[in-house]
Amino acid sequence: MKPSRFNEFRFARRYRTANRAVQILLSLSLIITLNYISANYFKRIDLTKSGAYTLAPESKAYIRELKEPVEIIVTIPKETDDDALDIIRDDLNKLLREYEFAGLRDGKAYITVEFVDIYRQRKRAQELATNYNLTKENAIIITSGDKVREISQVGLYEYDNGKTRGFRGEQIFTSAILDVSTKKPEKIYFLVGHGEMRLDDVDALRGLSQLESFLRERNFELATLDLAIDATVPEDASLLVVPSPQASLQPEEIEKLRRYMDDRNGRNGRMIILIDPGRRHGMDELFFDWGVLTEDTAVIDTGTDFRAQGGDLIIRRFAEHPITQLLIDYQITALFGQPRSVRVDPSSANDSRLQVYQLIGTSEQSWAERDYRTQNPAVFDAKRDQKGPVSIATVSSRNSGTELGITIPGGRMVVFGNSDFIANNRLRAFGNHTLLINSINWSLDRTSLLNIPTRQLESYQIVMSENDLQRMLTYFAGIPAITAVFGLLVFLIRRH
Repeated sequence: MKPSRFNEFRFARRYRTANRAVQILLSLSLIITLNYISANYFKRIDLTKSGAYTLAPESKAYIRELKEPVEIIVTIPKETDDDALDIIRDDLNKLLREYEFAGLRDGKAYITVEFVDIYRQRKRAQELATNYNLTKENAIIITSGDKVREISQVGLYEYDNGKTRGFRGEQIFTSAILDVSTKKPEKIYFLVGHGEMRLDDVDALRGLSQLESFLRERNFELATLDLAIDATVPEDASLLVVPSPQASLQPEEIEKLRRYMDDRNGRNGRMIILIDPGRRHGMDELFFDWGVLTEDTAVIDTGTDFRAQGGDLIIRRFAEHPITQLLIDYQITALFGQPRSVRVDPSSANDSRLQVYQLIGTSEQSWAERDYRTQNPAVFDAKRDQKGPVSIATVSSRNSGTELGITIPGGRMVVFGNSDFIANNRLRAFGNHTLLINSINWSLDRTSLLNIPTRQLESYQIVMSENDLQRMLTYFAGIPAITAVFGLLVFLIRRH
């Protein structure tokens, strides 16, 4: 007996139903699998030219060092009648998502972000008011443990003639995270009393106001020290900076510095010293202790690739060292004013505990001029002057032994034969700020933060050597001129 058409239709319907069910199950399985893979194995790519949606490597390095969770709370509502508040909330939302992502480590969230609408979330708003003494709306607070810091909306943006120039959110938030997460910030003292460069000075050539902001944003505590008044270097000094003294330090002051570098319990002193040509600093005995020789010379460099149009030195020669490794890897230059010779003292080889390295050098066409006060222009004298490359910076470190024969880290000293590169008008140029912050991090044994490139906001500067300028003129003037002359000749030939 042949099957009826009804049975055939019922079989086909069941077949189609089963087929659809299988398709749905397969589709759901595919969606679940793709979501699982995308949630656990993914890579985020920022396609913007300025990296607007990517935290700077320096911020990521600080976040990786977090030991305790940090909470960021924003009470700006999602929908307001104020366009400015809407822009702020949108900018914060984009930025804080990056912080949340960077804070994920080993399955734990070290940074959590919460947006609270105090008008709709009344209970949560009451908790914030009680726990953080929050008395105003549209607040931004960062907390870790019992430490709380509030961020002002005004400081989030840079302004120029009343117009918004740029968003400073990352700088502000990274600084705040460091503030609430750091148990005890490192304290840096700057020596005063001998005409040194000052942190509160806004002068372009000698001021350090830009450096002060740069260091405070990285949660360093800053103070000044006058050794003519203070009996010793304070115990809370993590690092002492001597920025270009214009007069010689007194013998009793030198003795205080020598005790600071050698007689500290557990951890010897740390110093960064910047000295310029033509200035008697009086620190020869201190430098001798640390294997450094600073001769009274001015370095002259006639190398066309090492001289900027304004007369500054373009530093391209770096020795391999944790301080300079980033500059070498990325071929980043630094910009110095005229330096003096700073090199290894040959007699330091007698101290097995002391390690001294020459850090920065000039070109082959340079020399250390001894008669720079009387010669104009300076002329190289093979009998008196030191032929290049000339060392203009050194690093020294000493291991401290104990009665048990155990070697522990001792003091560290970095000496630069120039101070101009940290002044207001040069700090942001090329690798100057990286050279300085790496010197500070190395001096303080902050090895995890070494060679982390800092990212500047809307900051562009071009400094070209004489060779660079000649090449640019060739490319942008010579070639078009030749093309124009050739075209004119063709035109005249065809005309006749």
